[in-house]
Amino acid sequence: MTDTVAIREAYLAALRAGDRRRAFAVVDVARRGGLDILGVYLDVLQPALREIGRLWQDNELTVAEEHLATAISQIVMARIYTDEVVRSAESRNRKLVAACADTERHEVGLRMVCDVLERDGWDVFYLGAAVPAPSLAQLVRERQPDAVLLSASLAPHLPQVRKMIESVRDATPEATPYLLVGGRAFLDDPELARRVGADATAMDARDALDHLRDRFA
Repeated sequence: MTDTVAIREAYLAALRAGDRRRAFAVVDVARRGGLDILGVYLDVLQPALREIGRLWQDNELTVAEEHLATAISQIVMARIYTDEVVRSAESRNRKLVAACADTERHEVGLRMVCDVLERDGWDVFYLGAAVPAPSLAQLVRERQPDAVLLSASLAPHLPQVRKMIESVRDATPEATPYLLVGGRAFLDDPELARRVGADATAMDARDALDHLRDRFA
């Protein structure tokens, strides 16, 4: 059995050192030990990046060091995506559009959810950070997804999430997609999703996966 705590600590050390090759090696060990994309993302990368964020907030890391850690993790994710997602032939015949709030720059968490959902067979249109509400609404109207996933990490971004949801609903009055929200801003208050106009919230990639599987079973 893979020791995820040891793997996570080793990965965090690699990030703090800014050592990309070392980070790759740690993740390769975890995958050979049996961790799939969900395990690597949620048990290794996500907690390590949260610790990097905490260290930055406490002035123990510079902005450049925090950005380097994020960039290394994005490359790690790209490697896993190529190995586990691109090669997957499963399809659920379901479409999802995913975007961060208009002023939101933190996109790694949303990318993790999208990779996991695509591995599960969803056709994912990942828009990334800082997506304007009108552009999102136009794409949703054109692509007609089954679900829309929106992410916000900070409370000040919630008005933009509400605006995006309103724009999507206005653009699709006869067939509004299922609206799921997530991100750190929603972690401590699950009812917040309803208050911004969403249908539900997901705490992480595993929760989003389980939720959408149940919803679209």
